[in-house]
Amino acid sequence: EGQESGGGGGAAATAAAPEELGTAAAARIFHLYLPLYFWCLGRARQAPTGRAVGIGISAPQGCGKTTLVDTLVGRFAADGLVCAAASFDDFYLTHEAQRELAAAHPTNRLLELRGNAGSHDVALGTATLRALLDREAKVAVPRYDKAAHGGRGDRAPEEAWHVQRDPVDVLLFEGWMAGFAPAGDAARLAGVDPDLALVDSFLRGYAEWHDKMDAWAVIAIDDLSHVCAWRTQAEQAMAAAGRPGMDDAAVADFVSRYLPAYRAYLPALYTAAQAGGVGGKPTLLARVDGSRRVVPTAELGAPSG
Repeated sequence: EGQESGGGGGAAATAAAPEELGTAAAARIFHLYLPLYFWCLGRARQAPTGRAVGIGISAPQGCGKTTLVDTLVGRFAADGLVCAAASFDDFYLTHEAQRELAAAHPTNRLLELRGNAGSHDVALGTATLRALLDREAKVAVPRYDKAAHGGRGDRAPEEAWHVQRDPVDVLLFEGWMAGFAPAGDAARLAGVDPDLALVDSFLRGYAEWHDKMDAWAVIAIDDLSHVCAWRTQAEQAMAAAGRPGMDDAAVADFVSRYLPAYRAYLPALYTAAQAGGVGGKPTLLARVDGSRRVVPTAELGAPSG
């Protein structure tokens, strides 16, 4: 059997006094983590009996999704609620299936590696989300080993999957492309990147995931260069710690495979978040700058870069 969890976690960061925190950490906690937590708590209290509330979290790579989600899970636990977290990354195709996808579309650069729509096992994700939201016990949540096969990645063996032992009250489902909606405009997509049309067709299948969410939180940026900068910082930190990582050129190539989707889908996501909500559902929108500080969201448009 895999690793089990009852949905606990620490809430030490948010429990600390302001004077015990650095300025940047205190700002994130009091201007992002705690407001988002209390908003999520409100959604949880409105959930129908017998079903967990699903909250989708859409945020670019490197903006601090993992820390944010861990903090929320800890806060819910401190308030006596079981919160589980899942990621789009958990449902990437196996290494072999990803190779088959790339081989089937040899000229499509966006599908050569994991990341874009089409590189996930949508059926596996749908079944897992359904089980968690239906408050089933002992739900196995896949894990993905990004270091496998020289960084190409592979799904971890089932014995390494996380097992959510207790029925959950709240499910947080995060991803860099969470909430992206198919554009269906071939001409516009071709103007962004000629390989996007196929990605867009795959994106239609992700409605199975998005429809299961009851509310959304969107962490927005105004400049796509932040994504590359944040990834570079992460790789440099790995190198400094003696772990293998990508050089700056490799990071730029890696991120370039995601940028077309950001350019194609973020404007509509941000528009929805500011208007009727993502998928017409309750939506909280926050914006961060290159230092991951929360900044005003007024007149937020398509990110530059």
